[in-house]
Amino acid sequence: MSEAEHSQRQSAPRTVVGAEPVRTLPVVTYAIMGLCAVIFALQFIGLDRTLSQWFMFAPFRSLAMPWTFLTSGFLHGGIAHVGLNLYALWAVGQFLERSLGHWRYLAVFLVSVFGGHTAVLLLSSIGTDAWFTGTVGASGGLFGLFGALLILQRRLGAESTQVLILIVLNFVIGFLYPGISWQGHLGGLVVGAAAVGLFFATRPTAEPGADRVAVAKKSALIHGGVIAGLVVLLIAACAVKWWFAAQAGYLV
Repeated sequence: MSEAEHSQRQSAPRTVVGAEPVRTLPVVTYAIMGLCAVIFALQFIGLDRTLSQWFMFAPFRSLAMPWTFLTSGFLHGGIAHVGLNLYALWAVGQFLERSLGHWRYLAVFLVSVFGGHTAVLLLSSIGTDAWFTGTVGASGGLFGLFGALLILQRRLGAESTQVLILIVLNFVIGFLYPGISWQGHLGGLVVGAAAVGLFFATRPTAEPGADRVAVAKKSALIHGGVIAGLVVLLIAACAVKWWFAAQAGYLV
């Protein structure tokens, strides 16, 4: 990096978690929305069975098909399902991406999808219908974004009542209507909120005269460690459940 570039980055503003501000379109949000839409189109034209067979999450086969912890978040069960999730992504994701920066935002979304399916695994009774039932949809990731938004607004001193009402209403709907995974919603919410809460808690402070570029790099490394730590914790929780399932003979 040249001295001029370093000086420019040194004086550049940072977001509340230490990321470079997003000055362009929220491309990660649009990419997630586009991927969900394309995959649903493939489901709609007749590939639903094949895609579900290979990419849908179900507790009984989660150890044999670990990629489904993420891929199932991009499958959807119908037009209303994908439509509501795309709208929520558009409504919440743009603001969060600009507040967290591209990669932190993507990491929060993905680890929340993982957390949502981990909760489904942990809260499914071994050997029951729930153990063999698949779940699809980006709702775990979306609830992670809701949790992230709640923490962000509270840390900024902004009004958070609307976000709380949104979370409560969606939880109520999850309990009132069959086929909605409240477990996935809960897991995503907890993980997303935890991730952003830890971003704030671990962000290095820049003392007067400090090299702000170095501080930003340190912040990025620490926050990468936060995400890695959450992933390790989720895997450990899954491992315990898999052990019990294997002992009972209900694991592929």
